[in-house]
Amino acid sequence: MAEKEVIRFNELGRALPDISPKVLSETLKNLESSGLITRKQFAEIPPRVEYSLTPLGHSLIPHIMNLIAWAVENYDVLRGR
Repeated sequence: MAEKEVIRFNELGRALPDISPKVLSETLKNLESSGLITRKQFAEIPPRVEYSLTPLGHSLIPHIMNLIAWAVENYDVLRGR
């Protein structure tokens, strides 16, 4: 999601195939209520909903990337090897 300005629900579902639609929907609602994403609904048929990161959400990306880098760097230690 960080690479794209806007993403739709089904795109997220395809990118995260192991998550159920219900859990994805609940997670998106939580992220929206936390101010990390915005949700824009269009009055169309079929309904179209787009999600995008807020400035606060964008500010979290470098920290997540650092955490991922740390986890990759320490993978063997974390796995007990």
